[in-house]
Amino acid sequence: MSTTTSTPFVDTDQMVAVHTMYRRELRLAPAAVRRVAAGDVARAEVVADHVALVTRSLHEHHTTEDELLWPLLLERVPDELAPVVHLMESQHETVDALLQEVGEALPRWRATAAAEDRDRLADLLGRAYVHLVEHLDAEEQRLLPIAARTCTPAEWKLLGSTARAKGPTGADGMVVLGMIVQDGDPAAVQRMLGDAPPPVRWLLPRIARRAYRRRALAVHGTATP
Repeated sequence: MSTTTSTPFVDTDQMVAVHTMYRRELRLAPAAVRRVAAGDVARAEVVADHVALVTRSLHEHHTTEDELLWPLLLERVPDELAPVVHLMESQHETVDALLQEVGEALPRWRATAAAEDRDRLADLLGRAYVHLVEHLDAEEQRLLPIAARTCTPAEWKLLGSTARAKGPTGADGMVVLGMIVQDGDPAAVQRMLGDAPPPVRWLLPRIARRAYRRRALAVHGTATP
């Protein structure tokens, strides 16, 4: 399959909507952690729950790309484009290594709310954000155009359905959808829900937005951070 085809096979705007969510949530996370007073374990638990949800969701997003997208593209792109895919893999490794450190630091801070644990966690989240933005910018500018004209609609749909299957469910799943809806392109969100009946496509984003705004108010002090 040629990557020089002028007309894309798939619309990657849904991926951009998801990226927008991760940029916002990782940008906000260090400040949310730092606002917790030393020793306030109850408040630390609220913020820690949200950080855990965001970082777990991001890790699952990366894992799906590692398993399904990069190998597929490496089979099809010309040799001169392969370094772009390898760059994505390398950046994933950097971000995921930081997420692993966050995952190790989070339970301790949740339990103690100690200032030292808080500051270390906030620093790790800040570093993860810097590397994540670098990766997402590169992915959107350099790799998504390749994916758009290389993947088939069925393959792209499988990527999305696998990510949703791995992702959180129930109340947490609704919050994650709300995080996407908050700043995501409404048309991209509708395409994301394309298999659902029309009433569900209308109702679900509204319920999800309210779920996220309740969470944002609890974590950030505002419903529209």
